[in-house]
Amino acid sequence: MFNKSNEPIILFDDRFSRCYLVIMFPIECDDDALKKILRLMAFRRSMKYDTDKKIYEVNVNNYTLSYKAKITDIGKNSFLELYISFPSKKSLGMDVLSNNLEFIKDIIYNPLLKDGTFDKKEVEDIISVCKDDIYHNMNNADFYYGLANDKIIDEDSFLYDPVFDNPELLDNITSEKLYNLYKETISKSPLVFFIGNVDENKARKQIKKIIYDDKADSVIFEKKYEKYAKNIGSTVDIVKENTKFKSSYITYNFKVKDIKSINDIALLGIVKCLLNSTKSRIVFDVLRTENDLVYKCGAYYYKRFGTMTIWASTGKNNLIKCDKLIEEVMIKISDIKFIGDKLPLIKQQAKDEDLLNEEDIYNVLMKKIDYYIEANKISYYEAIKDITPDMVYNFIKNRLVLVSKYIGVGTNE
Repeated sequence: MFNKSNEPIILFDDRFSRCYLVIMFPIECDDDALKKILRLMAFRRSMKYDTDKKIYEVNVNNYTLSYKAKITDIGKNSFLELYISFPSKKSLGMDVLSNNLEFIKDIIYNPLLKDGTFDKKEVEDIISVCKDDIYHNMNNADFYYGLANDKIIDEDSFLYDPVFDNPELLDNITSEKLYNLYKETISKSPLVFFIGNVDENKARKQIKKIIYDDKADSVIFEKKYEKYAKNIGSTVDIVKENTKFKSSYITYNFKVKDIKSINDIALLGIVKCLLNSTKSRIVFDVLRTENDLVYKCGAYYYKRFGTMTIWASTGKNNLIKCDKLIEEVMIKISDIKFIGDKLPLIKQQAKDEDLLNEEDIYNVLMKKIDYYIEANKISYYEAIKDITPDMVYNFIKNRLVLVSKYIGVGTNE
């Protein structure tokens, strides 16, 4: 359980000319459809700033560089978030924090309402737009195949959003239900993070006065960041379907036997990089460069779920050949010499990415948020820096298990 004071987290960093403020409200709701529409309705307008023009004007007057709202999912936890950035006092020559905080407070706590709730017509319009987006996505081959594969490897609805299969779930949403969820969410204490070249004490006092009304409280929510996939059957589950798409699709899905910790995920990440990364493109090399069998191919893994997938988009007459070649790919990455050659390159790339992330204020802030809410305590490089080729070899041979294949058969040969 996460239970900490709602004291603002202020990060002084004089390397950047702008500041970044993030306000995060934990959401207690399992209704994916309701959250999908909340993401599009929250923080849009207020009673004072009731038009897009007024919001544009106040952002210009406040020297706002960016302003957006979104819902972030970290595992099974959802957060309603507001992001805003503006120049630091040193770079602009004036302090605009207070003005931006007043605007944010109004947008959050004084939303635009009609008859005591969100505008019914606007909610209906957003639902209609959301349905159109679902229809568009479900008619996109890459999206459809990816979703079909997620459903196969999913456990307890961790990966899969049922709204895409059942858009009629959106019809159950009313403006009253949506506003009640919004009210419940913002009635609780948020987490607030502020980074930049700032006066820490002054910023903390302003945030506590304007956003918190000087009220001390705690932020409490259940930490559900990981839901490691552990259902491993005795045989490989093969799911095959005919589709309306021209392209065909094949996947190999792997789970980790006896998965327990971030160390297992670090090893899984290395295997993914052996298959498909800037330092090793063996999936592409075998399926495309050497054999010219696929349109696209690659590998990905779900860190918080603990699965890995190799995928290829091809013509239906090439599916059997691709199947055999993916087996060969797994044999090739199991070679200890291949692992030994690639592992230092993968580690160096991870180290370089960590250094690059430190040059971007947004990435620095996201890392701090992950650490603070205990969703991620170490960087990828820190997790893999001491891993040896033997450890990777033993992981592939003894713990990486092929659990399922998905084959989507399209119309083109």
